[in-house]
Parts: sequence; structure tokens; C-alpha cells
Amino acid sequence: MNFAAANQFEYIDGQLRSSHPPLFDYFEAQNVRAAEAGRPELDLSYGPDPRQTLDLFRTPEERKGAVVYFHAGYWQSRDKSGFRFIAPPLTADGFDVALINYPLSPQMGVGEIVTAASASLTALAAFTGNAPLLLVGHSAGAHIAVELGMAARADCTVAGLMSISGVFDLAPLINTSVNERLALDAATARAASPLHRVVSGAPPALFAVGALETKAFRDQSGEMFAAWAAAGNAGRHITVPNADHFSILTELCREDGVLRAAIRDFSWL
Repeated sequence: MNFAAANQFEYIDGQLRSSHPPLFDYFEAQNVRAAEAGRPELDLSYGPDPRQTLDLFRTPEERKGAVVYFHAGYWQSRDKSGFRFIAPPLTADGFDVALINYPLSPQMGVGEIVTAASASLTALAAFTGNAPLLLVGHSAGAHIAVELGMAARADCTVAGLMSISGVFDLAPLINTSVNERLALDAATARAASPLHRVVSGAPPALFAVGALETKAFRDQSGEMFAAWAAAGNAGRHITVPNADHFSILTELCREDGVLRAAIRDFSWL
């Protein structure tokens, strides 16, 4: 299959860095430490699908709320276990941390994946005693977090959203390699794109992107923030210096990381 060279670069090839393999090795070592030291409750079921599971790390501090993290992978790959490294810093700051797995394509389409992931919030209301939820998503996970944040709910309290390097207009993905599994066309891509249907009354949101990411990813976050604000919702948009699509996640972990500080201090709420 031939793909549009520009979109393939902007959304896949151009996001890759030679620094990623050692960074992923570092993340994996921290994942092991987090699972050993944090004593998480692993693979809690929140639905009938085998992928509807979550890992729950509980804070030893007075709880401020629960961070709900949706992982990257273009709705077709990766696993919550690859992102356990974010839990220890955030639990130290007073948050329970739930890492969410969700069904993947081609088993489900993007809209069905969002619906399946929404059940995690209902389960967390029980698991965390109705603590206020901060939905945090990275890349495709940011799309899921925004979709769930915009959906009116009576079964839990979504206090805010943090989007990290998200994709909110899916049309550019149609002519890229990721669409071999997603099977998007013009109609389904638009239907799955929250950029085109931002609601008013949504929770406060922070849209973050790395300065070293491709222009398309930087534009996606900027345009989503603009639409969010135009609908009357509170929000912020930040570009993190010297950060690429994956190194930006270290900002959730470092003591002085801008994303960790935003969660810890509620400076974006």
C-alpha cells in the first residue's frame, strides 16, 4: 500500500528518535521497580473484554484524587505495563494512579474503544471511593481522555484532563500505515475526531506537546486547545522545550517536571 509521504512522516516516521531505544530501556527498568516497590493491584477487571483491565497504585499520603492514565499506541498497540514508571512520583504527591488497558483495533473501531474504556471510570469510582479523577492521556490515550472528559457522567467526578501529544483530528491518519488496522474512511475519521464537536461545560484541560515533535502533532494540540477555549472551557496549552513524543513523559516523573507540577499543584484547574 502506498501512503501519503507527508502524513506518514508527520504522524509516524518523523516522530521517531535515535534516543528512544535507550529511553525505553530506562522506562522498562523503572516499570519493574514500580511494580516491586509500589505493591499495586494489578489487572483489576472493569469489563468483560480481556483488555478491560487496570493497574491501581495507591498513594501512601492523604489522597488528593486519582490520576487515570490512558497509554499511547494509535489504538492498536502497547500496554499499561509499559507505563508503570509514572506511578511512584504521582503517588508520592498524593494521588492514586490507575493505568488503563483498553481493547485495540482491529478488534474494535476507535469509537468502540472509547466506549469500552469509559467503563474504567465507573469501576474507579468504586475502587477509589469516588475520589475526583484527573484523566491523563498520551498520544492516542490523550484522544481517549478528551472523549471521556467531554462525556457527561453521573457515576464519577472528572475534575480535569491532561492531554500529552494528542491526536484529535483523525483524518490525516487515513493515508498512513496505522490505518491498516484502524480502517478509517472520511466519515468514520470525522466521527471519531473530538476536534469537530467540543462541548461546553467540559472539565479544565491542559494540552501539552513537545517542542521537538513534528509540526502536525504541535498543530493538533494547539487546534484542540483553541476549540476547547472557543467552547468556553477552561484550559491551557504548553509546548515543553527539548521534549519529543516520548521524552515528554519524563515531565510526569521529575521533581521539577512541568507536567508533574501541573498535577501536583492543580495549577491547570
